[in-house]
Amino acid sequence: MNYLVQLAVLAVVCWQVLSKPECESGVFKLIPKDDCSGYYLCNWGRAIEMPDCPKGSLFSTVSHSCVPKGSIYDVCSSKLTHGTSNNKEPVTIEEKCLTGSKIIAHVDECQLFYNCSVRYQTIPRYFEQHMDECTYPKLFSTVTNQCEDFDKVTCGGRTEHKSGCDYRRNKCSAASCVPCSLRFPSCENLPDGPNVHEQKLWSPFFVHCYKGRTMLENTCPTDAEGKPQIFHPELKQCTSLDQIDKEHGGMMPDCTGKPDGFHLDETGRCNQYVACKDGKFLNYVKCADGEVYDSKLEYCRPKKEACGPCGERVNCDALTRLLRRKRKTVP
Repeated sequence: MNYLVQLAVLAVVCWQVLSKPECESGVFKLIPKDDCSGYYLCNWGRAIEMPDCPKGSLFSTVSHSCVPKGSIYDVCSSKLTHGTSNNKEPVTIEEKCLTGSKIIAHVDECQLFYNCSVRYQTIPRYFEQHMDECTYPKLFSTVTNQCEDFDKVTCGGRTEHKSGCDYRRNKCSAASCVPCSLRFPSCENLPDGPNVHEQKLWSPFFVHCYKGRTMLENTCPTDAEGKPQIFHPELKQCTSLDQIDKEHGGMMPDCTGKPDGFHLDETGRCNQYVACKDGKFLNYVKCADGEVYDSKLEYCRPKKEACGPCGERVNCDALTRLLRRKRKTVP
């Protein structure tokens, strides 16, 4: 019986000795345990077992200290998950950076990549250590190892985001941030060319789309008279305020309840008049230079001869009846 006990004790001692790593004489080194729960201190050729890391921590060969499990410095968890081998390829970004890699494509998102020369003191929200991102709408090319125009990049299995708000750098990281949908209006599922700004309907703002990407946010120029224009969501073009109803911020005349024919401009402009038909606005009719709208005769005349608010003639009733009779007798 004593022999068996002694044999068991000897086996335990031998296992402890054999399980310790070999240390080179004169080399000070920290060597992690196989399960990363702690480490050995190599001192003068002897491997000294140090106290285990605190609960929830593992030893990191990157920081040479105990780090929170699952953190960016934890290079051990993936080894435990996938198994270890002397010839095993680097698994984490930190490991890849330590092996000499400089630029590394992100495995899931096509606009993301890792730059080993970048080390954040404070990691930006939505980012990871060493992570960088192409400016919208560029994508990261695994061929050139840099950001390129999106139509020159093949993403393969990586997700190809079309909306600027899916790019991490464009997401809001503070309460004071202007919502991304205002800064990067979406063009997904919209045709190429000018399209409505979904967050700024019936305004001078619109977007230029190309292959589902927002290439440019633009504003409508003024019209020929120097007046603002509004982007019409249905016509998909910049439209004069005269052709936009008042409900949407325009100045289109209201012909509701008015008889068919010509009417004085609602805004008081005398060099043009309004044509109505079936209670709807048809168009504006411009007067010739030097003429104004005669509201009695319903056509343009020289200002001194015109009656109504735009003309200077007085006692117009008799003249108006005479001119109307003449117009009716014209063959």
